[in-house]
Amino acid sequence: MKKLIIIGSAIMVFAACDKVKNPNQNPNTNSNCVVTPNIVKTNSLTSGYRKVLVEDYTGHTCGNCPKAARFIENIELTASFKDSMIVMAVHAGGAGGFAEPNMPDYPDEFRNEASNDWDVFLGMSVAGFPKVLVNRTPASPQAYSALNTLIPLNVRKPQSAKLDVTTYLDTAKLLLNVDVKTTFKMAYTNSVKLVLTMLEDSIIAHQKDYLPPVGTVVSTSDPDLTLFYVFNNMNRGAINGSWGDLVKAGPIAVNDTVTKKYTCFKVNSYNGSKKSIKNMSVLAFVYDDITKEILQAEKIKIK
Repeated sequence: MKKLIIIGSAIMVFAACDKVKNPNQNPNTNSNCVVTPNIVKTNSLTSGYRKVLVEDYTGHTCGNCPKAARFIENIELTASFKDSMIVMAVHAGGAGGFAEPNMPDYPDEFRNEASNDWDVFLGMSVAGFPKVLVNRTPASPQAYSALNTLIPLNVRKPQSAKLDVTTYLDTAKLLLNVDVKTTFKMAYTNSVKLVLTMLEDSIIAHQKDYLPPVGTVVSTSDPDLTLFYVFNNMNRGAINGSWGDLVKAGPIAVNDTVTKKYTCFKVNSYNGSKKSIKNMSVLAFVYDDITKEILQAEKIKIK
């Protein structure tokens, strides 16, 4: 259930919850929970420019995908981009695709409803993995080598929207509240929506890798099977649905502000350990509802 409160030019929306052991499940709603905010994280002091969201569409039986992931990681670590680039790994696709569990070597289910919805709409898996997007401009599959051109074109542009994201984590119950304040820095014609999703680092599982780094532990029966591959930036499922919520209908004026509050989101690391919650982050991004271009993104750890 959602409760809408309008106060002057500000709008507050209260929404609800998730559990993501296997991230293909939808969020679970709990409207009666109480969150004691043991840990509060906020990004309010981040730089005042537009950030780049790189979406890496991948799968655990895609042998060329680790090469793309390493390519993206090297870009992310460069001094020019490390504070202005966010990466989201999206495991997606239908039956027979690279992300489908394949017994016995690739048993894990890393897909979820949001990943699959984006994949179908954007035509990513049908184009063949690995494929990438940069702020969904263009909103169509791109080769990862195109990042050398696309990232410089998009990085550190003036903000059209500023996102202040605050999370409140109850470490005993593993319940999460998220506040997102969107401040429009430019006038905008089209309606804008907000998506909140969970990302997780340091998930260890099997991955096909045609060019594993020296020292990688591989299967004795299949040299392309990496046994302890480390998955980072993995999309674990959207808090507020694949396409999110309306932030504000167009036209939008400069300094229009909207605050949304999402409560009682049940979080869990992939292996179910409370200690691994430290590897989880909230990614918030706002996008043009017509063109699908991502206008701003922010990522913060929840612990």
